Amino acid sequence: MGDGAKTVEISTDRDRLDLSYCYDFIANSYWAAGRTRGEFDRSVELSFPVGAYCDGRQVGFARVVSDQIAIAYVADVFVDPDFRRLGIASKLIDGLHAHPNLARVKRWMLATHDMQPLYRLHGYDDLNDLMMMRVDDQAQNRDPLR
Repeated sequence: MGDGAKTVEISTDRDRLDLSYCYDFIANSYWAAGRTRGEFDRSVELSFPVGAYCDGRQVGFARVVSDQIAIAYVADVFVDPDFRRLGIASKLIDGLHAHPNLARVKRWMLATHDMQPLYRLHGYDDLNDLMMMRVDDQAQNRDPLR
């Protein structure tokens, strides 16, 4: 993806994540106030994270908590304010949906106070004012993990 001089890459490589950068953003978010650095690191360790990078610098993050079969919960999605309106959040969501370990997941859920329009574009439906769900009817048609 590019916007002139900016090319953004989405990666599932955990080694590329700048966890300090991610934590600094998330610790100041409305959804994770009070989360400690240790709790954040553990949450990433137990998740499937993706990062967004521009010129080698991380500019976005998202993660999924999942059993890899029945359910996936999207969490901690953010894009650096200086890089918003470039489609990066959509690319992060696409990266999560395309993660090979999550190909068989049928139900995807998330909570958001303000980004419903973005998630609707990716097949999520409102369950109430906070929760959204996406059903991937093709999940069972994909090759099993084992």
